Amino acid sequence: MASSSNLGDPEVETNLEPSLKSLRDDDQAVQLLAAIVECCEDAVICQSLSGIITRWNRAAELVFGYTSDEVIGQSISILHPASKADELVAILEAIGHGEHIRHLETIRRRKDGTKVVVALSIAPICDRQGKIIGACKILRDITNRERSDAVFQRDEKLAIAGRLAAGVAHEINNPLTALTNLHFLMMGEDLPERARRYLEMAEHELTRISHITTQALGFYQENTEPAEANLSEIVESAIAIHRHRFETNGIKVERRYLDGSAIVCHAGELKQVVVNLIGNAVDAMPAGGTLSLRLRPASDPGTTRRGVRISVADTGSGMPQETIRRLFEPFYTTKGSMKTGLGLWVCDQIVARHRGMIGVRSSQNQKTHGSIISVFLPSESEDLDRDST
Repeated sequence: MASSSNLGDPEVETNLEPSLKSLRDDDQAVQLLAAIVECCEDAVICQSLSGIITRWNRAAELVFGYTSDEVIGQSISILHPASKADELVAILEAIGHGEHIRHLETIRRRKDGTKVVVALSIAPICDRQGKIIGACKILRDITNRERSDAVFQRDEKLAIAGRLAAGVAHEINNPLTALTNLHFLMMGEDLPERARRYLEMAEHELTRISHITTQALGFYQENTEPAEANLSEIVESAIAIHRHRFETNGIKVERRYLDGSAIVCHAGELKQVVVNLIGNAVDAMPAGGTLSLRLRPASDPGTTRRGVRISVADTGSGMPQETIRRLFEPFYTTKGSMKTGLGLWVCDQIVARHRGMIGVRSSQNQKTHGSIISVFLPSESEDLDRDST
């Protein structure tokens, strides 16, 4: 009988029993496959039919943040967010029937709880008798690709918005010029003081309309230098624009303005923000309710910046989390085809130009339903001055 030291000899190897040679070939194949799996740039995960992880390569560690020691022996469900529980059951059933799954794009969960978008392929693993004993999964992290696609789609929409702005601005110019001329003629008439005050308000709004299309699409910034303005006056002027809607919808308006509401800003842009926020609050209360407006000194919780916070609250039905998540996306609207979905996106752009922050809280609870949108605006104007020159 050959000694073990002769197993590397080709002549001796040919005389080995077929079963022993087959075993050695199997060992080499297993080692080769193990090396390939470990060097693979995609995450490779093997699991049993019951969903227990049995193999975990280095790429899987990089994608999900778990080491192999942490996950081997654990249920594959640790990688599935709660929203994908049904998908996990369906995959386990498919594996049990010997089905292959090719290029399924889905969501998984990392160790730190963050979501990762993956392209997933699954093949069943069989023993020598052909019995299915588990599955091998190959996952590729495509999160960055998804983000790039989203950015591309957003840029495409903004390009369309630019063309739309140019067309609308051209169409609106002629009637706006006519209104401006009529206003000028009326101001020359002998009018009661009350009528003259209304005309002065109309003049201010006509000036805003002359910029509204390009400003509404985020392509316009005021040419004037930022100046100190009283936010309570800006809020009151925005309230005045909606006064008729308050009366029609049966909406009660509550105000609370604390000291320290003067900041350096572009007053016209901030008025547009408040007008939009109040308009959305009114839309949320078609059957009446209470609109609460607050102004108070505040600080940015993430820095030491001091400033002012504007809060606009309604007692409407509230918003689901999916709506809140997409609220500031351009062209996103829940109000049908009559709305452009640009209002809150514009608000976000304007607040960002003022180095501020905008936040949303909403509840659909039967007793405490409603939404609050708050805007923090810093008092410092140094960066704002530099951007506006």
